[in-house]
Amino acid sequence: MCHWESFAQKKYFCLVLLFVGLVPANLLGQNSLIFLNPSHGKLIKAKEGDVLSIRYKGYLGQTEYFKNTLTEIKDSSFVLGVPIFRRNGGNMGNEIDQQFQCKEIRYLDVIAFRKASIGRNVFKSTLTLGAAVGTVFLFDKLYQKNQVSTFAKIGISIGVGLSLNYLINLAIPEKPNHKMTDGWQINPLKE
Repeated sequence: MCHWESFAQKKYFCLVLLFVGLVPANLLGQNSLIFLNPSHGKLIKAKEGDVLSIRYKGYLGQTEYFKNTLTEIKDSSFVLGVPIFRRNGGNMGNEIDQQFQCKEIRYLDVIAFRKASIGRNVFKSTLTLGAAVGTVFLFDKLYQKNQVSTFAKIGISIGVGLSLNYLINLAIPEKPNHKMTDGWQINPLKE
């Protein structure tokens, strides 16, 4: 029995060693993009899984904006977003839907960028949720004291909701703020 256990241990050890040997090195290493501005001495590191807002030159030279998760870093481009695949291997949705799911952007086409940190996203979501809940409680007390028609309640709620959403987006913008014309450079890094 003892001989069998040592054989099984050796077998599992060999399988693990074989698996580690077959896994490509680029899957084990973490890829990242380095946004560098030497004139201001600033460095922003974006790794796979971070959310980026990018303004870039499109196919016909028009300026486009895209915000999604950084999923792949290549030598001359990067991919934002994850394509959703069907079980039979095809992409979900039509070509227009696929265009909004994921985009590959060349480094040379980037005009401006912003890396959205987790803290920023959590803060903005918490602020939005807090404003919505606070508005509900405020209007509940307000509507109980005053006789307001249902149509007026809906109108007031929509107006205040849109105003709060506008103010939150004004206070915490998502548009790209680092412009490539200010001296920023993009360099891929394999660690």
